[in-house]
Amino acid sequence: MSVTSALTVRVTGVRSQNPRGFGGAIFTGVPIDAHGSVVSASSYLVVRATAGALGSTRVERGQWWSVSGKLAERSIVVEGIALIEQQVEADVAELVRPSGEHIVRFIAESPEFEGLGMVKARRLWERFGAGLYDLLDGGDPDPLAVVLTAEAAQRLVEAWALHGQSRSLQWLQAQGFDLRIGRKVLEFFGDKAQALVEEDPYRLLSFCGEWTVVDRLAREKFGLRKDDARRLRGAVEEACYRVFANGHTSMLSAELMERVKPLLGTPPEGVRWRDLLAAAVSEGLKNGSFVQAHHGLQPLGALVMERQVAVAIHSRLMPGVHQELIGADAVEQVISDVFALDGVELNPEQRNAIHLAARHAFVCITGGAGVGKTTVLKALYHLYDRARVKVVQVALAGRAAKRMQEATGRPASTIASFLKGLGDGSLAGPTVLVIDEASMVDIISMSRICDALPPHVRLVLVGDPHQLMPVGPGLVLHCVQKIPSIPVAELKTVKRYGGDIATVASAVRAGTWPGMSADETAAVAFVPCEDRLIAESVVELYALRPTDTQILAPTRSGPAGTKALNLRCQERFSKGQRSVTSWNDEFEAAEHCGLNVGDVVLCTRNLWDKGLQNGSLGRVVQVEDVPRGPPTGKQALALASILWDDDDVGKPLTSDMLDDIELGYAVTVHKAQGSQWPRIIIPVTDSKFLDRTLLYTAITRSQQQVILVGNADAARRAVMAPPRAQERNVMLDLVLAKLVDGR
Repeated sequence: MSVTSALTVRVTGVRSQNPRGFGGAIFTGVPIDAHGSVVSASSYLVVRATAGALGSTRVERGQWWSVSGKLAERSIVVEGIALIEQQVEADVAELVRPSGEHIVRFIAESPEFEGLGMVKARRLWERFGAGLYDLLDGGDPDPLAVVLTAEAAQRLVEAWALHGQSRSLQWLQAQGFDLRIGRKVLEFFGDKAQALVEEDPYRLLSFCGEWTVVDRLAREKFGLRKDDARRLRGAVEEACYRVFANGHTSMLSAELMERVKPLLGTPPEGVRWRDLLAAAVSEGLKNGSFVQAHHGLQPLGALVMERQVAVAIHSRLMPGVHQELIGADAVEQVISDVFALDGVELNPEQRNAIHLAARHAFVCITGGAGVGKTTVLKALYHLYDRARVKVVQVALAGRAAKRMQEATGRPASTIASFLKGLGDGSLAGPTVLVIDEASMVDIISMSRICDALPPHVRLVLVGDPHQLMPVGPGLVLHCVQKIPSIPVAELKTVKRYGGDIATVASAVRAGTWPGMSADETAAVAFVPCEDRLIAESVVELYALRPTDTQILAPTRSGPAGTKALNLRCQERFSKGQRSVTSWNDEFEAAEHCGLNVGDVVLCTRNLWDKGLQNGSLGRVVQVEDVPRGPPTGKQALALASILWDDDDVGKPLTSDMLDDIELGYAVTVHKAQGSQWPRIIIPVTDSKFLDRTLLYTAITRSQQQVILVGNADAARRAVMAPPRAQERNVMLDLVLAKLVDGR
């Protein structure tokens, strides 16, 4: 039986930092009172605290912690002897500043104050008394130098500052804010964070705090009235943040009012929100929270980013700024050379793209799946080589960058890696930056690119606006290809595949519902199925050709989401096989990592040092014997061997990779963009994520067969409805048209 208790504990030892790799700690301690005195000489506790309770604070011997959670007895066996421990499962843990003279013990025993010891700590207390806290909080080592050496005094204030940060982080966590937000607040406000948040709690909204949490803190803890001016300003700012988070970069003034009202709730008696909000909006315009544009309101950041992108494109199209690389006759010679070297004959659409790129410093190459965009790039690179222009290739995702590199035979990187490495002089001299899968590049990424590019660098966007739109806010490729005066080469002739898949894909892309057979052996089939039976049906179809089939789901959650489908596949295909395990030193036992031999796995993050990208797929082919006890040294333990889809020999799955590897029988359509498989299965349910572009993207990942399973009516509605990208309110196209055309 367990009871909930709240205790203050002085740490006497740390059993495990970061157990299981998920943060938190397991430590031992003795209960103490408010003055630091031990409550009972025989008292002894084991505290298990999660990462959510501790935040980023490292537990050290000598610290004081206020913990709250279930207190229970736990029986353990050590060398054959049964022992009973008192254990606290701490769901709340707060680092406490030692009170009174007990700061002496805290400084003397904590490893962070190494070299000070009991004698020096005692001298400090005797010299400064309770004033020692103020000196340490002030961060000035000079007054402490009368007792310590200058070096020791500096070390003391630096170590104390870390504890101060920990207390501020935990204060924020106690109010309901996660560690990520707490770190941002501390980074921006420093040691004034708590005071500034207390002055105006709605400042936390700027760090992505949730409105409900911030509003509750402001009203319940700090007593702000419902009609307080700070609350009204905060509600207006929150509305702007939500607009941006939902993908929009602008909104109408009337829309702002409608978005703010639900945040504020019922007004006080005799008060009309509209009257107060008019003043809040006016103040927001004055302080720059948002800006009045010709077609509505824009958050200031969104306006700056869209204008930055528009100016970067316009500057590359201005007459006389960038010269034509080579003449039309020379371009035709390059096209002839491509045919002679590679045997590739370009069609008129592809030839036009080459000519446009030769004439302009900015060009957009669009087209559906299989129309030869990569073929154009390879030919275009012959042109750039002839003109002595260096080619730099990037894509948003690691897997897309790798596919780009494989297809063109030239280096490619992610946008994030490209921006990180810009200081290496890679853009010196005549250069062109080529961005692939540009339909998924949001306004934030594009603005960072445009801000970083020197004016002499040419720019090529390649993508398909009928595929998935950006996950982040804004639209780039969709807006650019709308402007008639911008050089856009649209490729329409499908070359990579034909037959039924091409016919169905073209119909879906155009918003027309195509007829599909219910025969699961057809090249394109739709197997109607109730939601509750989708997972079972998908797994049965997968089982017919598991080695060359990929399941592409619209979402991660739900009956047709990747989580449910992956667990079903594992149950069907690898149950009973040897499991991947890692050693848990707390329980002195091997624990299952969720993977078995034969499982298909997915890498969910770019692991460049491992040769893996976000989206890489592989299969567990061997499990290693995991040694007893924690790993020694810095080398992570090899737990298994995985044969990835791009290599011939297995790579080790090490313990430090576990958080980034999951089952991959089913992946989201977003993860699949830029990839291809012989056979695709697409589960379909009625979902807000289901739209024409998602289905089109999924269908065009297939080389031989596509099977859709589920709700045919939902699929039909999604195809015939306008793409979700059209629902986004953006202004890049308007800003760009005004610059380019002078509108």
